[in-house]
Amino acid sequence: MAKTVLLLLPIMLWTALTCFGQARNEEKKLIPVKPSYHEASYVPHAGDQGPGPVFPAPPTPREQMYIFWILGKMLSFPIDKAESFVRERINRPSKGAMTAPAAASPPANPFNSINWKEIPPAPPVKASATGKP
Repeated sequence: MAKTVLLLLPIMLWTALTCFGQARNEEKKLIPVKPSYHEASYVPHAGDQGPGPVFPAPPTPREQMYIFWILGKMLSFPIDKAESFVRERINRPSKGAMTAPAAASPPANPFNSINWKEIPPAPPVKASATGKP
């Protein structure tokens, strides 16, 4: 510890003296400026003003609301991402889900479901470009 203090103390002193010494030398090199007590050489006349400074138009309410909309989107982005992640996790089906087993009965005849008493009407006939069906 003592060696570290003996090493750091001269380095800190040398750095401090160098910095303060440069600041003093820089101040000596500056040219002293005294305030002027006479008027400016050019004074504009009252009618010679010309156009005043041009300021940009203030933003419209629509532009202001657009800025707040973007700011709101930026602030809510992490919350929206977290919410979508949680909703995706909740709505995702579990990996352990199994399909229901098939019935042990023989396969059903698909023609048994047709009601032969009511036959649907035929689709309309489309005539071709020649006029023949």
